[in-house]
Amino acid sequence: MPQVASSHWVQTVALTVAAIAFLALVLYRVRPRMGRRRRAPLGPALQAAREKLNAAKTDEERAAALCEAADACAAAFGRGEAAASYYMRAMRLAPASVDFVERACRNLEHRPRVLEGLLWRKLGADTDRNGTRDATLAALRGLVQVYSIRARNAPRARAVEGLLAMLEQKP
Repeated sequence: MPQVASSHWVQTVALTVAAIAFLALVLYRVRPRMGRRRRAPLGPALQAAREKLNAAKTDEERAAALCEAADACAAAFGRGEAAASYYMRAMRLAPASVDFVERACRNLEHRPRVLEGLLWRKLGADTDRNGTRDATLAALRGLVQVYSIRARNAPRARAVEGLLAMLEQKP
């Protein structure tokens, strides 16, 4: 009889330890989302860019102001998604702008998942293939850069490089 009681006790302890480990894992995975409700205060650069955006009269001025706001968000901690949103809005207003794509790649290189999503949205939003060729090529170069970071994405990098080489050969 004593062995049965000790076996039951061991099973209870093992189950408790497993439950605590599972709870710790769940809390760790949810951790980044728990603090999203509190936003960091707007910096002076972002405030100035928003004022420029409100005062802009033309699409070119709006796109430049949006890109400035994106740059300010990319420099701030925890505003990568906002930066991608601003960059996407700027790219929609000026789809042929290679500068906006390159700025996004440069400023979001520390957030590869955000940058990858932004570049794919840019490629999907290009409707006028002739007018946005250079911007499309810049977006593909950015994807190669993103996929080259991790070894597990090497096949993706090679695939996008092949597509890029094919498109660069066409006049």
